[in-house]
Amino acid sequence: MPTLADTSDHPARDQAEYWRHLITSAFGPFHVQPRAPGGFAARLTGRTLGPIEAGDVHAPAHAVRRSARQIARDTRECYKLGLVLRGSCVLSQNGRRARVGAGDVVFYDLTRPVEIVFGPHHIFTVVIPHSAIPLPPDRLAAFGGTLMAGSTRGGRIVASLLGALADNGDGDGDDEPYAHHLGGAVVELVTGTAGEWLGAPRPSSPEAAEMLRAIKEWIEANLHDPALCPAAIAEAHHISVRQLYRVFQPVGTTVARYIRTCRLEHCRRELGDPFLGTQRIGAIANRWGLPDAAAFSRAFRAAYGQTPTAYRAAATGIQGDG
Repeated sequence: MPTLADTSDHPARDQAEYWRHLITSAFGPFHVQPRAPGGFAARLTGRTLGPIEAGDVHAPAHAVRRSARQIARDTRECYKLGLVLRGSCVLSQNGRRARVGAGDVVFYDLTRPVEIVFGPHHIFTVVIPHSAIPLPPDRLAAFGGTLMAGSTRGGRIVASLLGALADNGDGDGDDEPYAHHLGGAVVELVTGTAGEWLGAPRPSSPEAAEMLRAIKEWIEANLHDPALCPAAIAEAHHISVRQLYRVFQPVGTTVARYIRTCRLEHCRRELGDPFLGTQRIGAIANRWGLPDAAAFSRAFRAAYGQTPTAYRAAATGIQGDG
């Protein structure tokens, strides 16, 4: 992974403040309180893996806190996972207190107040935009402060995948053209685990399950149409919009949001594909039913924290609009 910052490049008296600045830039505003006087030798490396940002953190003992006031100043809406590789921490969110040791993965929400007390540690982190996980953010945020690895089978698989990514962090970068697929796999596994937590309702009958599958396939086949909307979907399937919403309930999101998420995700995958680097960003967005360039750029940035141009450059090294 490329080094984003190393506090050893700064005088000892400035290292803790530089770390606070670095963490704020990477993850949003935080209070940082070292637990010992003197220098603060810490290092952060990271890379973009499609929809997620992965980081590798080495730091001494300290505490961080993110307040409601700091959250109000930050427009990013993200979940964060931390796999402890060495050391430990105690994370508090939503009235829940999680003691996190080596091999544990803790889940928390950056849009809610959180406090973490670290010992000397080495942690692999993943930041995922809310919009990348098609589940209700208000319900999922309530699980902030939960240990994933021990809570569900999916959580254990997430821990294994993050461990493999952490082990590969010092590799030669040969997998970078396919990094967006690795990030997509993390999102899919976290979504599945989150669904287990939420106990998402299942269709009431095999017929309802089959209709939901058919509707999702029909949506996928018609994403290119800017006029795609709940009314059009309901008409095509000879049901009312109210029935459509009822059939769609197990997805855990609205029909309109599901459509938007699918469109943006297709655009993100194609922007992260170096073999499509000659295609203009506007052409990619238009192909997936998003013809308004300004609206697409705003929606993409809200979903993934970067403009489409910046995302393509970070994912593939390709500068400009193709």
